[in-house]
Amino acid sequence: MESKLLVPGDIVKVIIGSNVPADIRLIELNSISFQVEEAPLTGESVSVHKQTEIVTEGDILQDQKNMIFSSTIVNYGSATGIVVFTGMKTAIGRV
Repeated sequence: MESKLLVPGDIVKVIIGSNVPADIRLIELNSISFQVEEAPLTGESVSVHKQTEIVTEGDILQDQKNMIFSSTIVNYGSATGIVVFTGMKTAIGRV
């Protein structure tokens, strides 16, 4: 789905190879493992394992294991989540 059509609250499914269109809180992993490359945000080229469990601490992006961020790439698996930020309110939009 095109990012310009998304609004907070939309449900989005992302699959391997997807460019994440918005900042999304994960609600369901549709595969055993789900990994995202966050290089556009963190500079790290190593894929990050993601989860659906609620994260209660950690303001830095690397600690937010239940979130995927706009402009990152899904490297492994598929997942479903809820859009929480779009456009200039995303993590990449604030950079």
